[in-house]
Amino acid sequence: MTENSNNQKFNLFEIITAIFVGILIVSNIVSQKFFDFTFLGFTMSLDSGTLLLFPVLYIFGDVVPEVYGYHASRRLIWYGFGANVLAAFLFKLSIMLPHSEYFTYQDAFSLVLGNVTGLVLASMGGYLVGSFINSFIMAHMKTWMIRKDPSHKFLFVRTIASTFAGEFFDTAIFVGIATFLFKIFPPEIYISLVLTQWLLKSLIETSFTPVTLYIIRKVKKYENMDIVGTDSYNPFAVNKSGGTNLKQNNKK
Repeated sequence: MTENSNNQKFNLFEIITAIFVGILIVSNIVSQKFFDFTFLGFTMSLDSGTLLLFPVLYIFGDVVPEVYGYHASRRLIWYGFGANVLAAFLFKLSIMLPHSEYFTYQDAFSLVLGNVTGLVLASMGGYLVGSFINSFIMAHMKTWMIRKDPSHKFLFVRTIASTFAGEFFDTAIFVGIATFLFKIFPPEIYISLVLTQWLLKSLIETSFTPVTLYIIRKVKKYENMDIVGTDSYNPFAVNKSGGTNLKQNNKK
């Protein structure tokens, strides 16, 4: 069903937010596991979160600013930040609470979830910078591309460009904090981790471009929304909104 009892359509932004936040929390746990592989004679390292989850996050990271505008993307980013800080606190608290003698996995429990606090801090540093750069580029490119491309034929240009830029800063900051501050990853594989994760995340996301474009078109049609511009690009201006809905303008 896509309608409630009042025959009003569900707001897809709420569903997107729930999925986005859930994946973001899970990614900080599974990203602790990484593996090595050899490609063209080079040994590279990749964490599980990169392979499984981050491409999905960046699809949403393109859909929201393109459909709902930069101001909605700003809210989504801060929702994810707040949820992850809360998760890290609860994980830490759960480790500190006393456990039964029959719970024989306390050491393993502490080892896995104990690292999440450090991973959250590392991830949030990269996440905030990378996500805002991704959204900023998407929104800015849209404002000047729309004049010559009102039908969004070259939408893929801004989705790919924003992904490569956002992913680079996200990866470099995350791996740097996790490696040099919290000692989660060995320092000698820092460059390998950054380059391989950045390239693989970006290439995987790029390969999903047809899916991203399809979802964007469907969400725009469902929500009757196609926002361009904003009152403020300040990441902290959460009370700002603004922008023009191209869908409504086309009806006039």
